[in-house]
Amino acid sequence: MNLTPRQSQIVLLLAQGHTADQCAEALHRSVATVQRHILLARDRMQARNTTHLVALAIAQKLIHLMIVCALLVSSINPDMSAVRHRPQPRVSASRVMAHRYEGLYA
Repeated sequence: MNLTPRQSQIVLLLAQGHTADQCAEALHRSVATVQRHILLARDRMQARNTTHLVALAIAQKLIHLMIVCALLVSSINPDMSAVRHRPQPRVSASRVMAHRYEGLYA
């Protein structure tokens, strides 16, 4: 069974882990419209639920698993790489020691 281009687009978004609300926001459509597309796609593919719909679409090569994987990898939070690779601030040992003993000699 073939899906319409819009249904395929929504199934691809679902495969990436998006909810119907997030799909609607991404496609600038109402949530009801997206839910209707999901329901029609499920009926067309004879899927029991949305997860089954995505699995059938991948199995029937309506969406390619490699594309889904690439989209998942590319959507990883870009801010996290900055956090992981940010160098730790350096504090010289003499400054630390001077700060610790300020109270003793002041």
